Amino acid sequence: MTRFDRNLRLGYGFSITILLVISLVSFITLQLLLSSNRAVAHSDQVIEKLEKVLSVMKDAETGQRGFLLTGRSEYLEPYNGAYHEALLLSSELGRLTAGNNRQQAHINLIRKVLDQRLNILQRMVEEKQQGRLIAAEDLDAGKAAMDELRKAIARAEADERLLMNEGNVTFSRYTALVPGFIILAALVAVGIGLYSYRSISADFREKERLRAEIETREQEAVALNEELKSANEEITAANEELTSVNAELLEAREELAASNELLERRVEERTLALKESEEQTQALNEELMATNEELAKNHRRLRELVDELRLADERSAKLVAIVESSDDAIIGKNLDGTVTSWNRGAQQIFGYTEAEIIGRSILTLIPEDLQHEEPVILQQLRNGQKIDHYETIRRTADGKLIYVSLTISPIRDKEGNVVGVSKIARDITDQKRNEERKNDFIGMASHELKTPLTSLTALVQVLQKKLKDSPDPFIPQALNKVRLQTKKMSSLINGFLNISRLESGKLEIIKQSFDLRELINEELDEIRLTVNSHTFTFEPATQVIIEADREKIGSVVSNLLSNAVKYSPRGKLVNVSCTLLNAEVQVSVTDEGMGIRPQDLSRIFDRYYRSESEHTRNISGFGVGLYLSAEIVRRHNGRIWVESEKGKGSTFYFKLPA
Repeated sequence: MTRFDRNLRLGYGFSITILLVISLVSFITLQLLLSSNRAVAHSDQVIEKLEKVLSVMKDAETGQRGFLLTGRSEYLEPYNGAYHEALLLSSELGRLTAGNNRQQAHINLIRKVLDQRLNILQRMVEEKQQGRLIAAEDLDAGKAAMDELRKAIARAEADERLLMNEGNVTFSRYTALVPGFIILAALVAVGIGLYSYRSISADFREKERLRAEIETREQEAVALNEELKSANEEITAANEELTSVNAELLEAREELAASNELLERRVEERTLALKESEEQTQALNEELMATNEELAKNHRRLRELVDELRLADERSAKLVAIVESSDDAIIGKNLDGTVTSWNRGAQQIFGYTEAEIIGRSILTLIPEDLQHEEPVILQQLRNGQKIDHYETIRRTADGKLIYVSLTISPIRDKEGNVVGVSKIARDITDQKRNEERKNDFIGMASHELKTPLTSLTALVQVLQKKLKDSPDPFIPQALNKVRLQTKKMSSLINGFLNISRLESGKLEIIKQSFDLRELINEELDEIRLTVNSHTFTFEPATQVIIEADREKIGSVVSNLLSNAVKYSPRGKLVNVSCTLLNAEVQVSVTDEGMGIRPQDLSRIFDRYYRSESEHTRNISGFGVGLYLSAEIVRRHNGRIWVESEKGKGSTFYFKLPA
């Protein structure tokens, strides 16, 4: 073998070897890049499945919470398929991570937590469907299971991202080494080509030298010349082959460069996609954290609302029990007078069942001649006023008329607007009949007592005239005391008679014009004749002419003066005043007595009411004087009231139109 043949074969062999090595390296690099790409896609798929498991559980929990809050079954639509979808996803995750023992452990833990959380959700839904309250322990257990699921999924995602990062590192390492290796192989190929070219060039020069030598020895080396010609043809063919190989190497280099650029673009695109995926994942995590915080706040608010609803239910149950067990009629109506609620006591008193009266007008219970009361009552309630112990007559289902005492209160909404009426009615028919019997008895007894008392008074007056000059001083004094006692009895009997007349509607008010100042002076003169323990002061105003019943107003002044004496045993001064105020005259009687307790002030003008204390036990009286005085003043379109301080005395006032 000639040197030319050896160099040619070596150059050709090295060129083929370099091409094979470059092709093998390119194939291996492509396989590694594809494997790394598949690993990244596999990791993305696992992470996507993990996120979908968490999303399914959140949808199930959201649907379950909506059902727990509202009780509406349509909220359970995302929840109903959650169990099977979550198990299917966990099975797919197990298949995807079959070759990773660590991920298999994470997937098994996720399945366990899924079963636990879904069982808790199912139990809470069943308890809500059965109308039972959701226990705080179930809510806490559900939250703990959900937190454990998030942690398990986070750990699985972290391991999968670690695998993905390792694949990326391998990918980066090969992509960094392959271009250098290709460049080195190309340089070696160029070097071998240059070396072959130099060798062939040297051989060609040697051939030319030999040809020149052959030409000089042409005759001697014809055979050698042909051999050289043949060698020359072989060298030409070799040159053409080498040129073709070089062209093929150049074309392969261009293809490798294009493939390298394509791979670089794909790597950049994948890197950007991964970066965007990480940013989206981070944003999603932040959104999930905010959602979890909001859910925690809603959970706390939900617990507060559940507690408030429980307390409201307890209060409502107590109120319903009280209303239903009451013997009084408790009736609700709107501002149009339509009945909206009706308790058992109302049914017993009026005879209507709840089904018969609800939705009907309250005028059903009111006699025709008293139906004018209802608009006045409703107007007062619209103004927010409460009506206490209003006595009137109502009609039952069988047409019977009964006496009732009404306490009526306005019902307000959250803004304070009056939206309805609550009425409590008590049947006082028996009480009224007893009072009528008592008044009849008092009237009859008073009439029966008044006749002999009048005769006794006349007899005492006759005896006083006949025995006023008796030598025994005891007789005039005794007769004077008898006269005073008969006067007291006469005043007491007149009071009972007036009460009887008042309640039977027979108390007549006969008005006439008179000077109130003169009337007060007359009453003062009369009481001074019988009372010497107190000092009475009266500074009369100018002439005060009023239109009133002189006798009845005189009894009012007399009662106030006698009470001032009776309830001020230690005080010595009683002051009377009479003043004109605009179109009214005001009379006041002030004493220095024991005063009235604050709790007695509102009832001091009630019939038969007396303030019970250690100071008043030994003071005689039946509690009718102030009641009669108040009724007389009211029937004159006036007003009577008292101002008092315990231990410092009292001032009674009344006003009349002037």
